[in-house]
Amino acid sequence: MDGHLLRQAKEIQKEGIHEDFGWHIGRPFYIISKLGSGRALEVVGGRNVVLKWKQYKNINQQFYFDNESKTIRSAANRGKALDIQNSGRSSNLQIWNANGRWWQMFKLKGENIVNIQGKVLDVAGGKDAENQNVMVWTLHNGRSQRWSILFVDDDKPEPKKGELNKEFGLYVERDFHLATGLPSGRFLGLTGRNMVIQAANGKHTQRWYFDQRTKTIRSSATKESWDIQNSGRSSNMQVWRTNSGWW
Repeated sequence: MDGHLLRQAKEIQKEGIHEDFGWHIGRPFYIISKLGSGRALEVVGGRNVVLKWKQYKNINQQFYFDNESKTIRSAANRGKALDIQNSGRSSNLQIWNANGRWWQMFKLKGENIVNIQGKVLDVAGGKDAENQNVMVWTLHNGRSQRWSILFVDDDKPEPKKGELNKEFGLYVERDFHLATGLPSGRFLGLTGRNMVIQAANGKHTQRWYFDQRTKTIRSSATKESWDIQNSGRSSNMQVWRTNSGWW
């Protein structure tokens, strides 16, 4: 092989989308769970990978694809990559010194992030909770294994108190009443934890607000969130401690 062809063979793609791995090369991004609350992968303790509330411009939640090693690198610690612990013999996900071995190589396939040996990123127990551990598991394509990618240069500050959240259609931390469309025009209120309609009474139990951090509607009286009872398996509405599950 002459020198010109040798140089061509050694050239590494430096921008654009990698055709085989599916990642945009060198462009920092967030990895956001599809479980419901929009939590993002974050490196904690310098090593472990968990779900945390998405925070604007938090570098510990930012990653990028390095085409030379074919690894997903931490933007906060560029020498470390997503890694299946114990050289692939564990199910735990961490970041570790980038070495380009199979336990650090992941492809983006639709909404799944798939290791080249077939394991996929999965939220432990399928639980959408703060500091919930992220691992790898056999593909079943449940919500705990589905992710979206948000590029850092597309990230916008979240609306502040009094501003409109266009996605949810509600103003942040701005109290409101909700009136039924029935002829009585009664307000939505609380009896204990249960949500009912009542004649207007001026009490805080009939006032609600949208909480931007948890993406839930909360009671002004109890600070608890609207909740479909029994983790979404009931048709009854109540207020319950905030967990930002889809229900």
